[in-house]
Amino acid sequence: MNSTLKTPWKKANKVWANNDNNYRLHLTMEDGEKFELDLTPLLNSRDAFWRLKAFRYFQKVAIDPLGGLYWPEGEDISPNKLLDYIKQN
Repeated sequence: MNSTLKTPWKKANKVWANNDNNYRLHLTMEDGEKFELDLTPLLNSRDAFWRLKAFRYFQKVAIDPLGGLYWPEGEDISPNKLLDYIKQN
């Protein structure tokens, strides 16, 4: 999703998960910078993300209009938190 909404933070504009069951997301930011983000530690530490442990569901990740990530049942990662996770990886 490409959003025309202007925000003061860097936004993701493309995301996908490989088919190799490793809970890594590939992100492209609005400035073209690319990252690989391993969410395994997050999934193991937060009960709220239990659905994401089902890899087929994990692959349904999408980008919200503000540049964060979300899944169909309401799990989400805000743009600011997403940048924090990128820095940790």
